[in-house]
Amino acid sequence: MSRQEVYSWASLLSTLAFAVFYVAFAFGIPSVFEPFQENLIQALVILIFVDVVFQVVIELQRYKGGRIEKDERDEKIEARGFKMAYYVFFVAVVVLVGHLFTLEVVESFASEEYLELMKSITLHYLVFVLILGSGAKTLTQLVYYRRGA
Repeated sequence: MSRQEVYSWASLLSTLAFAVFYVAFAFGIPSVFEPFQENLIQALVILIFVDVVFQVVIELQRYKGGRIEKDERDEKIEARGFKMAYYVFFVAVVVLVGHLFTLEVVESFASEEYLELMKSITLHYLVFVLILGSGAKTLTQLVYYRRGA
């Protein structure tokens, strides 16, 4: 397994961990975990801190003597990953524009509760798009590393 593939796995795992914690805290912690709620908040803070430190260490390891240890294959795989993330972001922006347009049309005859819900969904949608785009980029890279392309 190449270094770049290890970095991709680490990025995927940290993205998944962040997604799980975001869903748990944004939409309510399941009743099973309520006795541990304070510990979960501490775990989230520790997870974010460890992730930041981990990403800094990865970036420092990528550069040895001012040179990145990548060959043409790594650059091609990275480009494919960014291309996939771009497609995900593009589709997400089109859907978001449609959502905002629909919200403007519906606003005149919708209830206040519905409008507040729709506005909060926009924020959650943006966070999910970031998670999905990052995950799509990393998964694409992992697929091409596994294929040996």
